[in-house]
Amino acid sequence: MNRLIILLSLFITHFSFANAQQYWITGTAVPGGTQSLQCVAPNTYKFYGELREGELRIIDSEKPRESTRWLVPDAIDANIVNHGLHYKSETKAGSLPAWQVTFSCPYYRFALHTDTQILQGEVFQPWGELFIAGGATEAGWHEGKMLLMEQDVENPCIWTWEGELKNRPDNEEPLSFKFQGQDRWGPKSIHPYTQGADILKEKTFQTGGPDTKWDIHKEGRYRIRIDLFNEVVESQVIK
Repeated sequence: MNRLIILLSLFITHFSFANAQQYWITGTAVPGGTQSLQCVAPNTYKFYGELREGELRIIDSEKPRESTRWLVPDAIDANIVNHGLHYKSETKAGSLPAWQVTFSCPYYRFALHTDTQILQGEVFQPWGELFIAGGATEAGWHEGKMLLMEQDVENPCIWTWEGELKNRPDNEEPLSFKFQGQDRWGPKSIHPYTQGADILKEKTFQTGGPDTKWDIHKEGRYRIRIDLFNEVVESQVIK
């Protein structure tokens, strides 16, 4: 019965994501004129990539039409780079405020939270370090002993690590682990969207956020590749 409930829950989650509302960005700041946002979690849509100096508008249809809803900032001259600004939904574009992009850069990313009607944006700066630690690692949960990942020489946002992850009963939370941007617990960290996520299956993560952790669902020697900018993780058990 428990297995059936779990499978049903996974099906409902997959169905919800497959049928999630879609959003697009358009305007002079958008290369190509129009791009889609990614639904990365319930009520959370993200953009990763290049923006140019100009204006950006968010809409719920690929091309504007009479029924299109426009997600516009509450304030005039709202910058896409911010710590969290409210927006509202309107059906008439007209002279409504647009999101402002003040300079061109390939490392923009922003998150649209449709449950709270808040948009947060940043220009991402590559990190200088990335570590893995936790109960399933040989480092345990100890600051100063975390395992350093290797940075790609051509792309500073790509990090890789190879090592053993297994159940370590002597450690607290012996099946869990996470990633830190320094050899201590703050301030930089990345986390899965769900507690106990299987890193072999769940490919997306968030920078910061709640202190959720990955759990191993299979012991072995892992090869893990993290794209910090696009918030994507790829992993495999190599033996």
